Amino acid sequence: MALWNKKPVDERITTIQNKIYREIYYLVMLITLASVIFKFITIGTSLNVVLTEVLILLGASTYYLIRSASLGIYSEEVEIHDSNSKVTRNKKNFYWGLALGLVLALIFATNSAINFADTSQQAIYNFILVFIVSLFIYAPFFIAFSVVTHNAAKKRSDQVNQKLLDEEEVK
Repeated sequence: MALWNKKPVDERITTIQNKIYREIYYLVMLITLASVIFKFITIGTSLNVVLTEVLILLGASTYYLIRSASLGIYSEEVEIHDSNSKVTRNKKNFYWGLALGLVLALIFATNSAINFADTSQQAIYNFILVFIVSLFIYAPFFIAFSVVTHNAAKKRSDQVNQKLLDEEEVK
């Protein structure tokens, strides 16, 4: 870049702008999540109804994960989190995966008990059966997905950091 194109930058302003962008990101994610919940409550539980919102939520999260890992800051974020928290990020990912599997199993079991049972005894049987089967399918899937994703991103971030350190040593 040419020297005459270099504009002066005030780090305080840049930091405040980044804080505002972060707040906007959180606000957009909260509004999107509220939209999903509102549509599920008012319109029904069809994925077609909330596909755009789900894509926004997943796309933004995936982009942030990939970008932070490729810049080498993900492993630093994990390190800061783990030093300030009693529960490590890896354990939190495990618990979130388990919780998501549990919630999904409860939703499927409740839906099965309400919509596919003729008697209360059959509703209880359907609930228990679908809950157990769903829990054994979805909880391990979400646990594995969150833990594997975290470990892959951390490994990639560590590699980027190591490459940057190696380049600094050469200079």
